[in-house]
Amino acid sequence: MNYLMIDTAEGTRALLKIDDNYYYDEDIKNSGSEALLPMIDGLLSRAQAKISDVDILGASIGPGSFTGLRIGLTTVKTLCYTLDKPCFGVNNLRLNSYNNNGGKVISVADAGNKVCYIARYDGEDRLDECKCVTLDDALAFIKAHPDHAVSTDIKLKDIIVGAVSGVGERELRMAAERHMNDVCDQKDLLPLYIRKAQPERGVGDL
Repeated sequence: MNYLMIDTAEGTRALLKIDDNYYYDEDIKNSGSEALLPMIDGLLSRAQAKISDVDILGASIGPGSFTGLRIGLTTVKTLCYTLDKPCFGVNNLRLNSYNNNGGKVISVADAGNKVCYIARYDGEDRLDECKCVTLDDALAFIKAHPDHAVSTDIKLKDIIVGAVSGVGERELRMAAERHMNDVCDQKDLLPLYIRKAQPERGVGDL
């Protein structure tokens, strides 16, 4: 099955599969439409394919950059609506966890200002709800589960010692091929916002 999988939770990444060939590109500094749309066009050009050749589209749904997620999900939803194609979503912490080969993994993603998103997995099973915690609480949680490997995004690679960091072609491919059966209509592809947007945060909110 041909697919296009994108991740805009942190920067911009896109993976296109056409027949038995894979085409990947990334821009880890930008997550706007000015990065994503040319990237998709570039992948299609390299594959000598049309967007209509794609059978299903997938996207990271978050948690992550509010703006990045909105752009990525809006792009996928628009393409699915226009082309009448199905789609699927992948939790960003689940995607992040695939950079570790261990069965038991704690996945952590930066949320800015010494706050992060965290979840714990055992194989394909999520053991805890994704939540937003302080970096100190995340480090304490990791210390309390020494039998778990740790996966982080690039922003935390120098902060959480011993973690495997970053997402690339391998992780997008694993996410797409493990989750593309979780098909949904474009109207049901929604962002996962765990943390309130900054203007909505009150006293005590992270």
